[in-house]
Formats: sequence, structure tokens, C-alpha cells
Amino acid sequence: MIRHSTFIKHDGIAYGINHFFHILCALFSLFLIWGLSENLSDGVPLGTMPHIPVLLLLSLAGSVYRDTWYFNTQSNTITSVYGFAWICKRETFSFSDVEQLEITHFVRGSSDKEAKPTRRRLKAMLVFSLKLKDDQIRSIEIMPEKTSGGRTESAMQAIGAVTGLPLYMDRPRDLDLNVSYKDL
Repeated sequence: MIRHSTFIKHDGIAYGINHFFHILCALFSLFLIWGLSENLSDGVPLGTMPHIPVLLLLSLAGSVYRDTWYFNTQSNTITSVYGFAWICKRETFSFSDVEQLEITHFVRGSSDKEAKPTRRRLKAMLVFSLKLKDDQIRSIEIMPEKTSGGRTESAMQAIGAVTGLPLYMDRPRDLDLNVSYKDL
């Protein structure tokens, strides 16, 4: 899973993919290039190792993938950038167009609002989103609540502290999570 982190910038704050992910993908790409070149120089045909070029393409794509939200406090804008390298889509919103930053919870696999997560099928999820004044919602991140571990909530609070945007959380994080020895 790709982790997102907050980064303090000179003109605001950014919420995007952790730099460790890009570095790890680039190092894996270099390792695959080295292995591919060694095998090809030893005379091994490329047809016998089709998995290496596929993994190489995937790791190169991971090293140039962008998914970042820039919250610029000097120009009072929010910019969403996602895509690969220079081939990416940008959306810009003004702070005045934003009603609030919000975190909402739901149970995946159920349409019932009062559903309880179970161990197998129903999983507790959270959505970190940007709610605009014209009732549009732009999802910033959707992830399992257990995986978030409170990091998404703290990132929202950090963004709210820097930008001054209003925050909304439909309920606080469950502090009474059922954690067993198997989960550790």
C-alpha cells in the first residue's frame, strides 16, 4: 500500500506519497536493470525471463507516480496533482470554495450505516476528503481504518492547523480496537 505523508513547504503544506516509496521503486528498478543486463550479456534470451521486463516497467512506473495535494497558504489554493512524471492531471481549488476538510467512516461491503465491521468480509474504512461549497466532494484518500492507525486523522489536523480550513470528523477514531496477539 502506498503511504501518504504531510510535508511542510515554505508556502504551505503538502500531503502526498512518501518519498521512501519513490526511492524504493527506483532502487528496485536499478536492481532489475542490473540483473537484466547481466543475463543478456551472458546470452540468456529475453523470452525465457518475461517477468523481469514486466517488473521493471511496474517499478519504473512506481518511481515516477505522483499523487499529491498542495495546500498553498500564500495564494490560498489547493492543487491536486496525480499521474506519472509530467503526464499528470492538475485540479486547483480556492480556499474560499472549500467548505471543510472531512474524515468520514463506512463499512466496506455493507450499505447499512450502523453496520459493524467483522473479521472477514466487512471492513472499517475511512475517507479523507475535501468538501466544496457546491456540495462536491473530492476524495483525498480512502483506506482501512486499521491501516491508518490515526495517521490520516493527524495529517488532517496538521493541514487544518497550517491552512486554517475547517475540519469535520463524523466520529473519533475507535480507541477500543480489538487487537490480539496475532495482529501484532
